[in-house]
Amino acid sequence: MHFGLFNLMTQRDPKMPPRQIYAEMVEHVKLAEAIGFEIAWFAEHHFSNYCLCPSPLAMLAYMAAQTKRIKLAPGVIVAPLYEPVRLLEDIAVVDTLSGGRLVLGFGSGYQEYEFHKFGVDLKEGRNILLETLDLVERFLAGEPFGYHGKHIELTETYCRVRPLQKRVPIYIAGLLNDPETQRRIARHGYVPFFTTGWNTLAQTRQTRDKLAQFYAAEGGDPAKTPFALQQYIFVTDDRNEALQAAEGARYIRRVAASMRQRYGEVDGGFLKEIPASDEPPLEEIAQRLVIGSPALVSEKLIEEFEMLQPTHLSCFMAIAGLPQARILKSMERFGAEVMPRLVKHFGGLDRIGTPAPAPMALAGR
Repeated sequence: MHFGLFNLMTQRDPKMPPRQIYAEMVEHVKLAEAIGFEIAWFAEHHFSNYCLCPSPLAMLAYMAAQTKRIKLAPGVIVAPLYEPVRLLEDIAVVDTLSGGRLVLGFGSGYQEYEFHKFGVDLKEGRNILLETLDLVERFLAGEPFGYHGKHIELTETYCRVRPLQKRVPIYIAGLLNDPETQRRIARHGYVPFFTTGWNTLAQTRQTRDKLAQFYAAEGGDPAKTPFALQQYIFVTDDRNEALQAAEGARYIRRVAASMRQRYGEVDGGFLKEIPASDEPPLEEIAQRLVIGSPALVSEKLIEEFEMLQPTHLSCFMAIAGLPQARILKSMERFGAEVMPRLVKHFGGLDRIGTPAPAPMALAGR
């Protein structure tokens, strides 16, 4: 198992310019690299303050020059919103510029507000995603390549810029209740990727158990099901800071839920904060999230890792509304005080979870 840093780049304060938000993100990623994180993830959203990163591959190309070791990943590419051939070329450029550090994250998207402005039917999102994955697989397999589908059509072609990696790791977000997609993930050696929000550990375990059923149905060992998750993490000894972090996480969840469930309200590009129907009290949110002292954060993660055996943990540490100095301090303490506790307890992070299988390795496929 390894750690990643999730970058959403929310503009909660209208007075904070995008340039400052980007500059702070660069600091976060450089620190994550210094403390030993494996991947830096960059979200994709459009037309609102929820996320100021409409083009994660452009951000990755920029960050390739700002970093040396950490892998760079879109978290995630909203596949239906892309011209597919240009997407392939951008993938090749980023992997080349980064020296082979690209990790790919894909999703079908969920915000009708975004899809409508692109002229794309949200209901076709999953189908376009699957065709995009087909095309990416053919591109990575070699040249010449082409594709003939319902949504994507490409005659036989060559690309002079090719990814440096023979096999770019691929993560797929969500779609738990879509058997075809989950079987596809298992067959191709992708890693299923889920956000925990303020879910309880028991609820997250139910997600993993369902994934294991799909994995077993394709001939895999359910105990070795790849599983990546994303969650809020903040290290502090101060109770008021812990509640402030929980409040920031609640804000993110509220605006995301309002867009997913289509009751969101946008005022000049800023989403209104509307309480979610299922949200617990703030104190309970703080208890559910991985927030607190280094000892408490370590204790929560040890329990989680023993139960879930994750392949990857994407850490959402730059929580909206928290000052930059406190975010950096939390990250520093996570690297200096939490990670060593985890390594000591487990005897190394490589003892947690399982690597993703090779493509088509399951059931002799």
